[in-house]
Amino acid sequence: MTLPAPPAGRARFIGVDLARFLAIAGMMAAHLVTIVEWDPAITPSAQAAADVANALTEGIAAPLFAVLGGVSSVFATGGLLRDRRPGSAIAAVAVRGVLLLLLGLLLGQIENPVVVVLAYYGTAMILVAPLIAARGWVIGVVIAALTAAGGAVNAAVRLGLRVADYEGRAVSFDTFSTDAGEAVRALLITGIYPAITWAAYLLIGVLVGRLLVAAGRRRRLARDASLLAVGGAVLAALAHAASAAVLAAMPARLLGDPVGALGVLGSLGSLGADPSSDGRLSAEAAERLMESAHGAPPSAELWAQLLAIPHSGSPMDILRTAGIACAIIGLLVLLCDRDAPRSGPRAPCAPGGAGARLLEPVRAAGAAPLTIYTLHVLVTGWLLGPLMTDPTAFADGFPWWVAGTGAFALHLAGALAIGALLAALGKRGPLEALLSGTVRLVVRP
Repeated sequence: MTLPAPPAGRARFIGVDLARFLAIAGMMAAHLVTIVEWDPAITPSAQAAADVANALTEGIAAPLFAVLGGVSSVFATGGLLRDRRPGSAIAAVAVRGVLLLLLGLLLGQIENPVVVVLAYYGTAMILVAPLIAARGWVIGVVIAALTAAGGAVNAAVRLGLRVADYEGRAVSFDTFSTDAGEAVRALLITGIYPAITWAAYLLIGVLVGRLLVAAGRRRRLARDASLLAVGGAVLAALAHAASAAVLAAMPARLLGDPVGALGVLGSLGSLGADPSSDGRLSAEAAERLMESAHGAPPSAELWAQLLAIPHSGSPMDILRTAGIACAIIGLLVLLCDRDAPRSGPRAPCAPGGAGARLLEPVRAAGAAPLTIYTLHVLVTGWLLGPLMTDPTAFADGFPWWVAGTGAFALHLAGALAIGALLAALGKRGPLEALLSGTVRLVVRP
């Protein structure tokens, strides 16, 4: 199949770049603001900021990043597919995946509280590469299968192998040299960002990318972006509501050995129900149950698949977070890239407008997510790495520039400064340019 050409005059979608920036900023907040919960001298204001950051980013920023990865794959291979070179398009995506995997393994060598996603991301990209040229309905079937069964398979494998919570963590070259089987298993299924889940997000992004490109060519971007935004919001709301209903009706007796065997929830089974209640979960147990997971649902049973536990890869989690990602992308494309009527205003941040000029540093930073993410991981490892080997490294509390809202502001300012520099020079991010150049060396344009 061939993809439609991008609309004339639009080199890239501003809204997509802004969504990338939001994803990177969300991951920065998740890494820097929420970690103050480890601070022995945490203040009420810092705890409140951590709670807000958790609510806004927990299990949301990383899936948005993954969906945008699928969108980017469509943009990067559009020319090859228009030239009827599906093999080259598949190879281009696979090579990108290999390069991201290698970079992720390298960054994983750094002692860091940040779990580097790139090795998982690259693995998932390698797996979905053969589908970049597939028909939409084929991709839809694969997404449905991964979403419906991936969480249960993941939990069943973990239970069968008695896998600990953080197997793999940030998978590195050391992980491969120590136990290659465990490293591969972590990347595919049992890690924190397993490919079995991330492949679904990437493929959802492929469909979103195709939708945007086709809509731009046919000059119906405003309509289709609106549908994407509304549809995503409705999907996320329905998944959240369904999860909440299941949680409210769940009997405490379900929290038995299967949960304890996973080791994900620790002593949750002992919390159980309030003795004076009707056998439902206590408020404390319900709160613990919905805390962020480590890449898998707490059980392979149906009740666990129907809970939208962040970072669990359950069907409800994927539907909720993919819906949020689609809503964000659709809304930003609608605001920044919608087609201008023949007589009427253009999008507020359409190319050439005042809004676009003001947002250019943000857009340029969003167009260099790999560069900015890598620098963020390096700086975070440098400052917070000692915490991983010496829990008393910050016994007197975290300095403001190391963690918390102050550190987040510094990282955000650094990202915007990089974006302003790249915009002024008219350049791409250095890692993005290196990645694209390497792909061109392997896959002839």
